[in-house]
Amino acid sequence: MTLRGWDINLGGVRSTIAKTIAAVEPLEKQAKAYADAMEAAGKASGSEVVNAALLGFGQHHLYTLPLLARRTSNCIRGVTLATNAYLAGDREMAERAHRTALTAPRPEDLLRKGRRK
Repeated sequence: MTLRGWDINLGGVRSTIAKTIAAVEPLEKQAKAYADAMEAAGKASGSEVVNAALLGFGQHHLYTLPLLARRTSNCIRGVTLATNAYLAGDREMAERAHRTALTAPRPEDLLRKGRRK
């Protein structure tokens, strides 16, 4: 059953969410490795100017990876909420259709009523 023209592939949504989570999970470790590598590169350069430039660059981008992880997490939460709302709407429509079907007159009753007239 679809909701107002939507047709969401729930298996596809779940798969995409799982793949996205798997891709984002290593970001914290990668951010630490990035910071360590920047520091090591600055020291290895033997130049105070290069070291200062790398330090400034690293500090400027210090929150880039954590921000990316946070935004991705917010997107995953939004997709999950939207999909759950879709499912709830789908269930509500199915329940409404079921209730309506149960309240419809039976064909036998309609035939009897028609014969009495």
